[in-house]
Amino acid sequence: MNQEKPHTALHLTPEEASERYASEPVDVLIVGSGPAGYSAAINAVNRGRTAVIISGDYRDSYLYKAAIVENMPGMPGKSGAEILDSFRSHALSMGVVEIRGQVQLIVPFPTEDNTSLFQIAYGNRMMTARSVILTVGASTFQPFPGEVPFLGRGVSYCATCDGMLYRGKTTAVIAKAPDAVEEAEHLAKIGCKVLFFASAPDLKKWADILPKDSFERIIPAATFEIAGENIVTALIADRKTYPTDGIFILRASIAPDSLVPGMETQGGYILVSKEQESSVPGIFAAGDCTGKPLQIAKALGEGLIAALSADSFLAREERSERDKSE
Repeated sequence: MNQEKPHTALHLTPEEASERYASEPVDVLIVGSGPAGYSAAINAVNRGRTAVIISGDYRDSYLYKAAIVENMPGMPGKSGAEILDSFRSHALSMGVVEIRGQVQLIVPFPTEDNTSLFQIAYGNRMMTARSVILTVGASTFQPFPGEVPFLGRGVSYCATCDGMLYRGKTTAVIAKAPDAVEEAEHLAKIGCKVLFFASAPDLKKWADILPKDSFERIIPAATFEIAGENIVTALIADRKTYPTDGIFILRASIAPDSLVPGMETQGGYILVSKEQESSVPGIFAAGDCTGKPLQIAKALGEGLIAALSADSFLAREERSERDKSE
């Protein structure tokens, strides 16, 4: 059995962690909460690593809403909310930082010493990390007509990353999560003309956070299609055509291969090794996003393995750096 290192958690607030790790990389960044995410975070800290979770509201998950979960060992008859609250409390008590937000893009960042470093765009902020564990759950949405063909040619999932490309131009935001309001405001602040689209129920739900005068228009719509030739030229919403230069699709989750460009997937699931390694060195995955069975016990075990593998990956890099300096 591996002997655990004493953890050196800093017990930062979410805001302190956001500021600190914007320039200084966190050891392990976990994208998504849930059983796999909390398991990964707990075990990363147990290995002496700093760990941050970036996730939407964990209470929005299917598990949290389950009235009774009967197949969780040691917790018979517990509700999903009780189980997740227990996992989360354990993680936070150990110094894991949980930041509420939506990760839009993860990209490897070249370093002079060839060590691993990733830049993570979330909300309208950036974070740096030495390794990443994806626990984003199973992708359940279907892309809009025209979304995939125009990705990178007018369609984007990240306002922070691509917003400046459309400064002074018209952009359409398709909002499928409350964080989209903040993202759309960011576009408006940097000089984009924003057409904000969301379903009528969501617009009603977000009435208190919608800005009064930041957007060109706020438009209720339920169906969307993206039109253009070589690049995007328009968004068709509820059969009405709106000319636009760019379209930002802001969902509560993003397909894994869009989150990490070039990462190998199959059938919507991330391909991983037995060590939970993805095809991108330094990025690991655990839980429902790696495939069936979609069960709590599997997610907990994979979260543990991913954390240990991330620790081993970082330890190898640290040994290599020491060898170079000797």
